[in-house]
Amino acid sequence: MQGLSIGQLAKSANVSVDTIRFYEKAGLLTARRRRPSGFREYSDLDFEQLRFIRCGRLLGLSLEEIGELLALDGAQAAATGVAQQKLAVIDRKIEELQLWRNCLLKFMAAPRVAGCASPSILDCFAAESADGQQGAVDQNAELRKFHDEG
Repeated sequence: MQGLSIGQLAKSANVSVDTIRFYEKAGLLTARRRRPSGFREYSDLDFEQLRFIRCGRLLGLSLEEIGELLALDGAQAAATGVAQQKLAVIDRKIEELQLWRNCLLKFMAAPRVAGCASPSILDCFAAESADGQQGAVDQNAELRKFHDEG
């Protein structure tokens, strides 16, 4: 895949050319050498970095977080601490998603009886304050409570 044009790289990575340019301006992709024609030439490493960025974005990492991880590539000692922090964030997200999943399963499994009030999806967050000031920790506790009651 050596020597790709920006269009070829975009197509291979399933992103737009504008996305590649955005990531270059953000400093996530390094500026590439230019062909004699003036066009940039991209390598396998660019493709791998682009794929990494895309996966990170899909997982909810910020551009800053992705940049931090990319900067640590090859620096194993420094990367360990940052990687542990990112793993903790990912683990929290997995826990939150699992709680949401369980609540949705419970909601779908609740019996629907004619003449009775239907269960509400909002019951997952019934204890959340009216002003919305409770944080994700309280929401997770409420999700757990909702799930455990089932």
